[in-house]
Amino acid sequence: MICRASNGDKTAIQEILDFYDGYISKLCLRPFYHDSGKVSMRVDEEWKGDIHTAMLKAILKFEIKIK
Repeated sequence: MICRASNGDKTAIQEILDFYDGYISKLCLRPFYHDSGKVSMRVDEEWKGDIHTAMLKAILKFEIKIK
């Protein structure tokens, strides 16, 4: 799958992003303050998008060297 993804296979890239989605979401949790004073944790979608973009760039630059 990594080989396919590094060659630009959209399905393989999506499978990798989906595999790590829960972990990425957990990393992107931040407090959200309600008008009532209540605090809840929410996923910061901008941070998550930034991580997805960084992962996509890394996947496409990844080189597999076979000896």
